[in-house]
Amino acid sequence: MSMRTNGHANTAASANMVAKILRVCTVLGLVVVIGRVAQLQLAPSDDLQGFITARTTRKSLVANRGDLLDRRGRVLATTKSGFRVVVDPQSVTEGHTIKVDQVITALAAALDMSPDAVGQRIMGALVENANRIELAENTPGITPPAVAGMGSGGSSRATTEAPKVKLIRYLPIGGIITQEAADAVQQLHLPGVSLESRPTRVLSAPQVVGSLVGKVGYEDASTRRIGLVGAESLFQDELEGTNGSLTYVRDSRGRPLWVQRGRWIDSDRGADVRLSLDLELQRIVYEELVAGVERAEAAGGRAVMLDPNTGEVLAMVDVLRDTPDAIDFPWDDDAEGAERTTYTPLDPMPRYRVIREDPIRATEPALAYNRCVRDVYEPGSTFKPFVWALGKSKGLLPDDEMIELDANWFISADGRRLQDVTYRSELNWNDVLKYSSNIGMSIATSRLEFDDVRKMVGALRFGHRTGIGLANESPGLVTPESRWSKYTQTSVGMGYEIAITPVQMVRAFSIFARKDAGTLPEIRLTASGTDDRPGIVGEEIIVERVFESKTARLAIEPMRAVAERMDTRTRANDPTIPEPKYSMFGKSGTANIAGVAPEGKRRPKGTPGYFRTQYNSSFLAASPAGAPEVVLLVVIDDPGPARIAEKHHYGSWVAGPVVRRILERALPYLGVEPDLPKLDG
Repeated sequence: MSMRTNGHANTAASANMVAKILRVCTVLGLVVVIGRVAQLQLAPSDDLQGFITARTTRKSLVANRGDLLDRRGRVLATTKSGFRVVVDPQSVTEGHTIKVDQVITALAAALDMSPDAVGQRIMGALVENANRIELAENTPGITPPAVAGMGSGGSSRATTEAPKVKLIRYLPIGGIITQEAADAVQQLHLPGVSLESRPTRVLSAPQVVGSLVGKVGYEDASTRRIGLVGAESLFQDELEGTNGSLTYVRDSRGRPLWVQRGRWIDSDRGADVRLSLDLELQRIVYEELVAGVERAEAAGGRAVMLDPNTGEVLAMVDVLRDTPDAIDFPWDDDAEGAERTTYTPLDPMPRYRVIREDPIRATEPALAYNRCVRDVYEPGSTFKPFVWALGKSKGLLPDDEMIELDANWFISADGRRLQDVTYRSELNWNDVLKYSSNIGMSIATSRLEFDDVRKMVGALRFGHRTGIGLANESPGLVTPESRWSKYTQTSVGMGYEIAITPVQMVRAFSIFARKDAGTLPEIRLTASGTDDRPGIVGEEIIVERVFESKTARLAIEPMRAVAERMDTRTRANDPTIPEPKYSMFGKSGTANIAGVAPEGKRRPKGTPGYFRTQYNSSFLAASPAGAPEVVLLVVIDDPGPARIAEKHHYGSWVAGPVVRRILERALPYLGVEPDLPKLDG
């Protein structure tokens, strides 16, 4: 019995020893494994570094772009998720019963695209891939795609040492599609066809605000989205935001395994930017301008509405109208050695095309050419109030002086024979502005020094960009001092020999409308204010004094009479027009369109400086007259021949009524109380 007991004890002791040894070995093995893992994580060898790096993917987390808002916080442009179809050409053909042409036909139908267009993309990629495979198979040292593990995620030492052939596996088809189209594509279950989520910029009213908001695109060949034009470009830094990133480890088949701690960095959304534009005012101006251009049978129209006290642009609209009766002017080619022809006047004069073509605006309003800041025009009589105020400021136009005329013609200081639209034998200086007398203005400019007029033009910032920030803004054209003559002096007094943009003109006119009259405000495209609403930019505006306040206010009375005469004529021609509820002061202008050769062309010999029977007709006003809330300019470009034949092409006929209609809709919307008594009943 005792011997068996000792044997059992020895056996148990041996088992315990073996168990201890196994536990120790297991622990040591785990330590070795953990140490090896740590070594691989912290200090992998050069041989393994390539494999580890290849299994790590860093993905950019693109920041959401901020919204563009109107002054009241309504969305003008925002970012939404869209979809784009992506095709892997190789997967279309590998191991599937459906044929390539069936995939092409079905995909084209779902995308509402031409099968030829879709087929050209896919078949072109397949042909290119076949050429690359053939090249790899026939070129020593290049690993063909099958060996390189294309599509399998496999890897070997051979594939890291030999160059690989890259096939086209990512082929976008078409642009951003709707959710409905994405659902239709997904339900087809086509081989090699997938949907890619893409951010897309959406405009709330592209026809109305497109050219001001602008467009977002990709920077060169990168994936960075930037504003290309308009406010999207102007406020790129504020809108863009900061991208984040995540880094994850993949398995041998390329599938994500895990994201390491600290390797996820969130993106920061871009800031919203609140523009000075009011979407409703923009819509009102757009609708009335389109109607006014149509009534005048004009080639186009431009309008700018400004808050004169803050310098904020409330609305800016540019429209075009097709004029099939217009023909191209016979410009000469400007190429070296090109024949120089002689201009032959035609009788009757045809209607020439005077506005540059802009075909892209019909399909891409955000890329439309913005003529309110880019195209200049000669303002005609709307420029007279500035010169008139300058004469008053110099004491050269006495209140009690009367200008007596024996006939409706006058020889100016530069020897020109001038004539007024309507003959008046006697005029005081208020009448000169009220009736827009060319004769009176020529007398006024003859009393002014050249330098005084030039300095005033500069003080009003004509010949300089406004700084609104929109691309390709024109500074305008002003005759330089070296070429300033008596002829220039007289012309400028009547609004000729100076070319300006509508946005320059509406800012300059605000000197008559501001609470601090005589000062010129800095113009801005952002909403002003100091509160904490999203997108508010609170910088103070800069103002410069041009005239003393009392001098600037002297022009209001005669310009109020101008507006009243325009309203009276308009209602006499159409008694159905409601009586106005708001007072205003303003000035009309009508100027022949300058004959400027387009790029690459030049004028034939003997070409006159202006198109004799084509005009830019405008009206400029501030309302209500006692305390203006807005300044508004409307330019009707090239009224139709029928209007000219009837002598109804003047600014007070075609542009003035548009100004009145806009103000009668805009001021109630702004909460302004009517200040005119009812005339009827």
